This record gives sequence, C-alpha cells and structure tokens, in this order.
Amino acid sequence: MPSIIEQALTGITERIDQIVLDQRLPGLAVGIVRDQELVWSAGFGHADLETKRRPDEETISRVASITKTFTATAIMQLRDDGLLTLDDSLVKHLPEFSVVNARAGTVEGVTIRRMLSHRSGLVTESPFPCWDSLEFPSREAMLAALPQTEIVIRQDSAFKYSNLAFGLLGDVISRLSGRPYFEYMQAEILEPLGLTSSVFELTEELRSRMAVGYSRSPYADEFPKAPYALLNGLAACGQLHSTVADLAKWISLQFRTGDAERRGEQVLPGSSIEEMHRPQYMEPDWSFGYCLGWRARRVGEHVYHEHGGGIHGFASQVMFSKPHRLGVIALANVWPHAGLYEIPSEILETLINAEAEKSSHNETVTTSKTPIELERYLGSYEAQPSIPVNIACRDGSLRLEAPSSDEYSLHAPASLEPTGDTDVFCVRGGRGAGERVAFEIDAGGNVHSFSLGGFVYHKLKPSRAG
Repeated sequence: MPSIIEQALTGITERIDQIVLDQRLPGLAVGIVRDQELVWSAGFGHADLETKRRPDEETISRVASITKTFTATAIMQLRDDGLLTLDDSLVKHLPEFSVVNARAGTVEGVTIRRMLSHRSGLVTESPFPCWDSLEFPSREAMLAALPQTEIVIRQDSAFKYSNLAFGLLGDVISRLSGRPYFEYMQAEILEPLGLTSSVFELTEELRSRMAVGYSRSPYADEFPKAPYALLNGLAACGQLHSTVADLAKWISLQFRTGDAERRGEQVLPGSSIEEMHRPQYMEPDWSFGYCLGWRARRVGEHVYHEHGGGIHGFASQVMFSKPHRLGVIALANVWPHAGLYEIPSEILETLINAEAEKSSHNETVTTSKTPIELERYLGSYEAQPSIPVNIACRDGSLRLEAPSSDEYSLHAPASLEPTGDTDVFCVRGGRGAGERVAFEIDAGGNVHSFSLGGFVYHKLKPSRAG
C-alpha cells in the first residue's frame, strides 16, 4: 500500500512545478525527510541554464544563513563543555568588544543567548559596504572596526537580525576551542555527521557539482550569473555550502532529542538540541518565535522550526515539524528571492493534513485487557477542595484523566509509568510531570488514596444504582 508521501507526490510535484514557473526560479532542488531518512527528492528546472543540467540531492548550493544553525550548535557544544554560559556577555570572551558604541542598550547586555536569538540590539553588519562591494572584511578588519560598530536598539526590545553577531560568535568558537572556525566545524560537526558535501571552502571535486548561481534581471527574462564572494571574517553567519542530501542528515539530527548522549553522529546531546528549539522570545501575536539559532513559525495549527538563507546566486530554506518528525529542504539557484519558505510549509501542511485525514478514516475501536496487577488502582478520586480525577487503564498503562471534558482536573491528563517500587508511579506530562504518585493501601489490600504534588486524592466508592 502506498505511503502518505507516495500518495501526495503527484500533487506536490505539480504544485512545485507551478511555483517554479510563477516565481521564475532557474532551478530548485527539494527533499523530504521522515525521521532519519531522506525519503524523496527531486530537481526542477536547471542547475545550469547553459548545459541544462538538472539539480538533484547531490547538487551543491550555497546555503547562506542556514550556516547560523551550525554555528549555534558549535556554541552549544562549547557550553556543554563548560567553556561558556549562554548568559555570558560577549565582552567576557571578546574583550575588544568593550569599545563598541552603545547608542541604545549596553555593551554588557550583548550576551551569547541574545546574539543567538537576534535580541542583542547589535547592528546588522560590520561597518563596511560589503554587500555592495562584495569585499567582506577579514577577521582582523572586523575587530579593528569595533570602535565604529554600534548597538542600535535596547536589548530584548525587538527582533534585530545581525549577521555581525554570528560572525563574532565564530571568533568566540575559535578562541575557546583553540582551533580556526572552519577546522572546528569540520572536526566537531560536519565530519561526525557524515556531511561529506558540506564545506566552507570549495574543493575542485565539489566545484564540479556546484549549481550555477543567478541574479534576477528586473526588466527582462534573463538570469545573469551572480558573483561569488567569500564572507571572510563573517563566514560563521553564512559561508556554508551544502546539498539536499546533507541537509537531510542535519534535519534528522533535530529529531534525535530526549536522552541521546553526545557521541559520534550525535554531535549534541538530545537535551541540548531540545534547548536550541525552545523559543527565547515570541512576537506579540505568538505567530513567530526566536530560538537558539532556529526560528519557530506557526502555520495554521502547526508550528515548524526553520531557517532560510540568501546570498548572491542562491536562496535556501529548511523547515521541520518535531511532533510529526517530517522535514523539507528547498535550495534555489537565484537571489534575491522572496517566499521560498512557502514551498516547505506547503509540503509539510499537505503531508501532515493527509496523515490526519487518513487516521480519522482508519480509526477503529480497540480493546485491551487491563493487567490484573493494575485493576485495584482504577476508579474515581477526589482531593480537597473537590478536585476530581479518574485513574484509567489505556493500552495496558495507567493514566490520569478528567472525569468529563467540562470538568476541572488539576493533574490530568497524564500517564503513569511504573518505577520499580510497588504502588509508586512516575507522572509523565501535565502539571505533575516527573513527580511521584504514591498509592496508599489498607489492611485489606484495597487502594484508598494517592498523593501527588501536595494533594491527597481519596478513592470514591462507586454509587449504587437506585
């Protein structure tokens, strides 16, 4: 039986074809990730308009600001190694930063956390006309220009995107690790993950697989070739080159959370990955959140983590749904380009909604026998002042449930996991997450109460039919 993805592919490819046409994209490479696998990829248009070469999952593109998610991961590694804290002021690790001009906010208020989430108030770029001249400053020139660099809005007052912030974080990585930024990233992130086509500096072999980057011609249907410039001292904000296949592995890492330890391709502990995904700041309407290197965007009823990028000749976007363990990569060989995030979001919405529809059609009533050792816990309980909860068995496990949908229940819903101690369970989810439920048993072996979070719930006797 075809999967949801297979069933949706016809509509997805037709939609992408239309977007490529409507948005005038020379070429586009797209991939779909399910958990730990790149399950589908395709190329549209041309990676090279002259040779008509089509892009695929191994075509190399510049991914620009997606680099920031890699730089943020390196910072988290150093944090986990005890070399910094997220609330350190930048000046602690970069003393030269003390000469920056604070037109608003303070120099000390520029912390690692705020830099990672674009709330430091730091100006967008180093004070050079780099995007116009295509001459990006060296590390030495960037540091020498700090007296002319400004903090332009008060910290935490608003979102303020800063490429310079991530360029400086690259310098922090070098100083604390004792290795050049490129060397550290290769050894600690790219190589362990097996990202063999992801590089900061192209080799000749990889150059042959590079897409040709194009610019837009505002008054004609032509695509002039875009210039290529290295970001030099700002490399940590956007220098990376990569492919759909490699970025699929990067998305898969984002799903390896929980108790996963840092080892091999698990380049960051699961708990630290989850921390990176947690919004540090939210827009007033809660439609958008800024995490540590990532952004969280609400689309309809779903929240996706994402990051895009744009640099001469290339636009890029990665987006994923943590609950559904689905992700999408889109790499285009033209810039400037607005709205590339629409492709991943439309694909994710299509797949997730299709899965939900299939689940609703396939719902069946299932029954399972309650394990005999759990039977005595089942029933209705009440704590003072009149706080009800039911303990039920679902799929062989105990759960805290509200007696009805319109009745207040302080600790439900949640599941109860055995602890190895008789009559003691651990709460998973809800207000009491991580706390213990300890049942009290009377001399006759009957449950009469349990304690949870400072409350004692007494078991109610079933009412008799009149």
